[in-house]
Amino acid sequence: MKEHHISVKRTARYFALGDPARAGEVWFACHGYGQLAARFLEKLRVLDDGRRYLVAPEGLSRFYLSESPTERRVGASWMTREDRLAEIEDYVRYLDAVYADVFGSLDRAQLTVHALGFSQGASTVSR
Repeated sequence: MKEHHISVKRTARYFALGDPARAGEVWFACHGYGQLAARFLEKLRVLDDGRRYLVAPEGLSRFYLSESPTERRVGASWMTREDRLAEIEDYVRYLDAVYADVFGSLDRAQLTVHALGFSQGASTVSR
């Protein structure tokens, strides 16, 4: 058996909080294992002081958090140990695309950029 890899285009999402027109800072915040970006960003709402634009990309690998049919909450992951290096390459390209999308309408020279990660998200922003 021989393993093969191909690259595919896929749709990914991110959430943003704050007014980009008033922003002096942009914060990229990556959630931890099993979280979703919107829920994580909601916990960071306290940082929205009117001058911060908070951006929360979502891990590309979504999954059900439990096998119970009555509780079908979904979480996401940045990667697992399975095919780890390919997953890292994928999410780095994805995060570069989020960065480009955010700064497609903002003047990077006028803003301070911060990266924040929780748990698995800390490893993600480190890369």
